[in-house]
Amino acid sequence: MPFPEHLRASWGVTEMGHPGSAALDPRPRYRVANFGLGHKLQRLMEIVLRHARHNQYRFELAPSRGPGEYDIAMVDMTARGGPEVANTLRRLPQARPVVKVGRRNDEVRGHDDLLQSSFTMNLLATLNKVVEERLMTQAAARRQSAPPAPRLRSIDRAATPPRAATDGDMQDTVTQLPTRRPRVLVVDDSPTVRRQLAVAMHRMGLDSEGVSSAREALDTLATRRYELVFVDVVMPEMDGYQLTREIKRNKMLRPMPVVILTSRSSPFDLARGALAGCNSYLVKPVSLQSLRETVARQLHRSARRLTL
Repeated sequence: MPFPEHLRASWGVTEMGHPGSAALDPRPRYRVANFGLGHKLQRLMEIVLRHARHNQYRFELAPSRGPGEYDIAMVDMTARGGPEVANTLRRLPQARPVVKVGRRNDEVRGHDDLLQSSFTMNLLATLNKVVEERLMTQAAARRQSAPPAPRLRSIDRAATPPRAATDGDMQDTVTQLPTRRPRVLVVDDSPTVRRQLAVAMHRMGLDSEGVSSAREALDTLATRRYELVFVDVVMPEMDGYQLTREIKRNKMLRPMPVVILTSRSSPFDLARGALAGCNSYLVKPVSLQSLRETVARQLHRSARRLTL
């Protein structure tokens, strides 16, 4: 289905290029096509994707937007004809996932997938979510199309040896066992901030522990499991961005959500947080409601990863 003629002039292809030296990168590769994003968002997307070496998937800017030339479409819903373009892309044969970029975050009118106000911070998380949902859909389709397993006419249960436990059995067992309260690690050189966050976590039904430096945090994470980490940026010896990168480089720690909580709020600082691999970025002072929503969202995503 071709695009409407009256939109072609305002939706021209923008050649942005993509990183080289990708041949040795073993991560699954996905090409992202731009449909109408402004120059500023294009540049931010290019920077984030080019430097996101910690991410489990490798995203590249698609060289063109022709059929089969991209895996994910990113559409600016605030540009002229954006909603119409998004609907057209969804109706194309063998349509690819569409990420809506805009300002809408309304229960009545609906939500955009990626808000312009937090574009840099949430770009990777949004793309990862699209890929994971796509993989889950494909896995479900394969299971439905697989031929049924042959049925045995009779089984001598007394002579049959015990079946070895599978990953599925283990998952079922884990979900039936009583679970401990989720643990949160707070990394901040301010005792006041650590106490305040401990009180807030306790109100949310979470256990909290605090350390005063990045080195102490890495030592603690090597011996104890946590479901979430809060990291301050300004700390002695190693700052919060470096600590976040160290966590995301560790295969055992990488799935654990990292939330940067700092007073730094410039676009440059937000970009540094995203490039370091943090899962969320909160600017002090933060309301209890925002803190609660962030914690709930990150713990929910972490739980989903464990069940995949």
